Amino acid sequence: MDERPWYCVRQRAGPLVKECRAIRPRFSQYDSQADRKEKNEIIRSPHSAVCRSQADRLELRLALFGFEGSHHTLTFDNIHLPPNFHAVRTFLRAFMARAIRWHGGTPFDWIYCIEGLHGDHRYHIHLILRDSDFPPALVRYLWKGGDVWDEPVLMPTGGYRRLAEYFNKERTDGIFIPIGRHPWSCSRSLSHQLPPPERWRDSSGVVEIPDNIFWARRGHNENSFGAYNYASYIVR
Repeated sequence: MDERPWYCVRQRAGPLVKECRAIRPRFSQYDSQADRKEKNEIIRSPHSAVCRSQADRLELRLALFGFEGSHHTLTFDNIHLPPNFHAVRTFLRAFMARAIRWHGGTPFDWIYCIEGLHGDHRYHIHLILRDSDFPPALVRYLWKGGDVWDEPVLMPTGGYRRLAEYFNKERTDGIFIPIGRHPWSCSRSLSHQLPPPERWRDSSGVVEIPDNIFWARRGHNENSFGAYNYASYIVR
């Protein structure tokens, strides 16, 4: 029986809890190529339960909106359609300035993503706002570029992960989206709300999920060198 400890990490964000427990494989200069590959399968597990990828980081920030976040898609009509990415940013800054004035000049939480590569290749903006700050009707009033449609950030299928992966689907191309452009941006006030992760060692690799949950997913990866268990869940 393997007596090595399980290295545990738990990250909370609003109603979302992400936890992973791993028995880390030991690397050696004498490892064969096949052994090193198996060990890396544990170290680089594609199912990161905490904060490894861009989708992980965005999922945590989306969870900070709790149950009152709305995903607004801001589109442009033919009259206001910007010719390039820089013009979209200018239009978005004007919208945010109107929103700040309406909000009494005080900061508010937001996440946005500019896209234009899929569908009919028309620029559009995905914007996350808190309903208590900006109800959907108010967003439609403040947007002057075209149409707006909205949906809840949190869905029973996919949780916050669904939208986090959607926001990270487009890559820069140098034409529609500049090279090196981050796929999404968020307010500093939102990132500052994220608590630090909890870290400890345990003799058990079981990740407990409570009964009263809105959404959950699990994952497991194990071989002769180590193991990796993870779970993400949203508490009602």
